[in-house]
Amino acid sequence: MTDQKAPPAALLHLRAVAKTFPNGTEALAPVDLAMAGGEFVSLLGPSGCGKSTLLRIIAGLTEPSSGTVELPDEHRRAFVFQDPTLLPWRTVDRNARLLLELEGVPKAERLERASAALKMVGLAGFEKSYPRNLSGGMRMRLSLARALALRPKFFLMDEPFSALDEITRESLQDELLRIWGSEGFTSVFVTHNLYEAIYLSHRVVVMSPRPGRIERIFEIPFEYPRSPELRSTPEFSALGAEVAACLREVSR
Repeated sequence: MTDQKAPPAALLHLRAVAKTFPNGTEALAPVDLAMAGGEFVSLLGPSGCGKSTLLRIIAGLTEPSSGTVELPDEHRRAFVFQDPTLLPWRTVDRNARLLLELEGVPKAERLERASAALKMVGLAGFEKSYPRNLSGGMRMRLSLARALALRPKFFLMDEPFSALDEITRESLQDELLRIWGSEGFTSVFVTHNLYEAIYLSHRVVVMSPRPGRIERIFEIPFEYPRSPELRSTPEFSALGAEVAACLREVSR
């Protein structure tokens, strides 16, 4: 008999999570999803399908109308928005320290953690620059560094690369995978870009139009670490075509 490994224990459980806003808009139908520790999952679907709402519920920024989110209390969550949301009057290093200041982390530890995070995203040497002096890609790197300085166990990202050009976007995808590989956090990533979702993820969750529900989950077969050359392989293109066909079907 062949030995089989037990599946990894779930870290996050969404159980029948639904959301209806006060104006009556039903954003999410009941959603059930489990994630293992260290897993990278992308949420993909048409505009308005509830991807960002579900992400904000997981982050604790929005309460579900019904259902439960089960996540260990000791697992710190960090959220990266689509816009870098930097403070223009603060330098790069002071922006990186902002969340640590708000949490009351001692100054010496703030300096050490922010410096480490800036090195992690390739911004060492730019500590005294201001956001206006940074490119769009560098501003997003700073937004990532600010969140990484919290040393989260759960990293949540809402279309962070959507405003970037394709070359910068792909470069930051590779940087994100490198950081994820070294830090070992669990991640939920919202995107409209199916190729981005496939490249980054263990699983891609395709959601229906509003009210959002899970229509299909694609298991991504490619091993980590992932090389940029993966994007040009026939296997990657074939999987992209399959996911695209699914998106067209659910959008009808």
